[in-house]
Amino acid sequence: MPDAAESAGYATLESTEFSGAWPERPDLTGLPNVVYIVLDDVGFAQFGCYGSSIDTPNMDRLAANGLRYTNYHTTTLCSPSRACLLTGRNHHTVGMRSVSNWARAYPNGRGAITNRAATIPQLLRDRGFSTFAVGKWHLAPMSETSAAGPFDHWPLQKGFERYYGFLDALTDQFAPELTYDNHRIPTPDTPGYHVSEDMIDRAIGFVRDQRAIYEEKPFFLYVAFGACHDPHQAPPEYLEKYRGRFDQGYDVAREEWFERQKAMGIVPEDTTLPPSNPNVPPWDSLTPDQQLVANRLQEAFAAMLDHTDVQIGRLVDYLEQTGQLDNTLIVLTSDNGASDAGGPLGTVNWLRGMNGLDIESYNLENVDEIGGPRSHTNYPSGWAQAGNTPLRWYKQFLHAGGIRAPLVFHWPDRIEEGGLRHQFHHVTDVTPTVLDLLGMEAPAVFEGIPQLPVAGESMAYTFEGPDAPTRKVTQHFELNGHRSIWHQGWKAVTLHTVGDDFQTEPWELYHLDEDYSESYDLAQEEPERLQQLIARWWAEAGKHGVLPLEQGGPASSFHNVPPGSPQDRTTFTYAQGMAHVPTVAAADVRNRSHRIRATIAREGAGEGVILAHGGYAGGYALYVRDNRLVYEQNCGDHHTRIVGAEDLPTRASVEFSFTKTGDNRGVGVLTVDGREAARGDLPRMLGGLFTIEGLDVGQDTATPVSDQYEAPFSFSGAIESVVIEVDDDQALDPAQLARAEEEQQ
Repeated sequence: MPDAAESAGYATLESTEFSGAWPERPDLTGLPNVVYIVLDDVGFAQFGCYGSSIDTPNMDRLAANGLRYTNYHTTTLCSPSRACLLTGRNHHTVGMRSVSNWARAYPNGRGAITNRAATIPQLLRDRGFSTFAVGKWHLAPMSETSAAGPFDHWPLQKGFERYYGFLDALTDQFAPELTYDNHRIPTPDTPGYHVSEDMIDRAIGFVRDQRAIYEEKPFFLYVAFGACHDPHQAPPEYLEKYRGRFDQGYDVAREEWFERQKAMGIVPEDTTLPPSNPNVPPWDSLTPDQQLVANRLQEAFAAMLDHTDVQIGRLVDYLEQTGQLDNTLIVLTSDNGASDAGGPLGTVNWLRGMNGLDIESYNLENVDEIGGPRSHTNYPSGWAQAGNTPLRWYKQFLHAGGIRAPLVFHWPDRIEEGGLRHQFHHVTDVTPTVLDLLGMEAPAVFEGIPQLPVAGESMAYTFEGPDAPTRKVTQHFELNGHRSIWHQGWKAVTLHTVGDDFQTEPWELYHLDEDYSESYDLAQEEPERLQQLIARWWAEAGKHGVLPLEQGGPASSFHNVPPGSPQDRTTFTYAQGMAHVPTVAAADVRNRSHRIRATIAREGAGEGVILAHGGYAGGYALYVRDNRLVYEQNCGDHHTRIVGAEDLPTRASVEFSFTKTGDNRGVGVLTVDGREAARGDLPRMLGGLFTIEGLDVGQDTATPVSDQYEAPFSFSGAIESVVIEVDDDQALDPAQLARAEEEQQ
């Protein structure tokens, strides 16, 4: 039905000559394309143009011809930073207190961006831009990311017209869990596949399709790489390139990168390189085997970053070849500092550390798998510290190593000469800057919904004012109980320990205008100033929805099942042919008695997976192989199998039942048509972080749970139904949950 306003004044029922008017089209003249490129867990020093010895020529090219910011800050965590980036508002304000995996009952922690904070793709779409996103999303409650939705917080509902990528915090780079627009799709069966390459193929394809029809229309492209979040994985030629490159160790590399930073002007000449963080063992104290593993893990990180840089180069080359580069504003950044989730020694299989299993001997035994398709690696804290040079601490902390990140603006039509910018700014400032450059303002009302005030400050003044004083006055921070505030060059910060009193825990004080690396705590020398900053933090916290504070422990966050969510039940019924189910929407069998029942029909000796949850790093599977029913538990690559003693009938009702006999252990029993077919002890089951890979019926997509078959090992017969029943005897180890909580971020 036509709009009433458009129809006003046309009273005739019939016309032989059209005398109406078409709706006015938006004037797009002179508007640039806008591209946000966001890397994951890449620390302040890790781009080559910020000091490291890792090869990043394409990012360096953008920096050389653009503006590099040396005093830019994030929230210290992925989902909150991305929420700030896309809305221009603080993360608690919009509902993203922490990662979107953990919903809270408070409005500041729902794990989704409120409709009162329109995103930049929503605003630009309504302005006439095409809007595309590829890569990591991590801005929807994970329990809402199954094929059943709800879809309210998926990319297409947040302003993007096309999307291709993964919805969770991380994914296997060779076998990702992919979503295309609003539906799940299988991992492409392509030799040598890597998701970063696929993302750029799709991004170029989206732009190419648009230009073929609406060449004059600008686009907004959001490119969010999985790199360099773990798992650190790269094609073999990139891994080989970095063999031996870091044999000097992380202590020497940190010093070398620090000198490069001073020579580049990234840090002031008089900056102090602080002592190592408490969880970093001196390089010379490591055994030769520990050094070997640590260097291989750093090589995998470097290879992944290098490979990502090549993909960025492919996108930039495409824009240049099609005459669009000069008129494209590119924003290149990272969501937080480098992560120390790998611990002092690093890990080749992340689920081992998350579940209290041996790491060191496993790392050495599997050193040649590092960076490849059968590894889920994360480098040691010493290399993460080097990646944050010259800053203290890491991702998840509010000292500079967690929150300061690289930022590059590149726009040849506007930025005529590359250079450095040293003004203090924050991730909330990026989108207000872009809107300012486009001559736009965030609306007070969007789609009938009153909007929250934009918190960010435009950085556009810095384009022509390299030495202009910062227009930012104050910025607060909070994550997992850690708190900080920056105000006019001074910073107060806490290092929170779960259980400490928020009113009495100690604060540190730094004068960042004179102490770039936060090396000199002035809390004792300037107590009055510190108290003023603490009082200001509480005021800002109240203003921006930070309160109430949480202690940050696992009991309040990681194991949190909201009422009505897919895991909020005890019986789960699945069907053959259904879409892949993400872990947080699937039956949670960790450390609890449970039963899996299925009715199957085969022709002859057909085989395949009945049910699988997880992948090579860990999980479980119920399958048929060699005409026998098999249950397999993969606990951090330690495999325990229970195999039926007799051939299966072609049609059968099968069941696996697990009865707990202690924490993360018990007895498993297989039955066929009501008769026991096999039983066995399961001495160790996953009880902390279970797995990032989800659940499948009738196949095992992505990576295989078992080393006895190749994915997808599709079931060759019919599965009438699969029912999982879980008991109420679940008890999860807080220590394991704490490790899992850290990794999931």
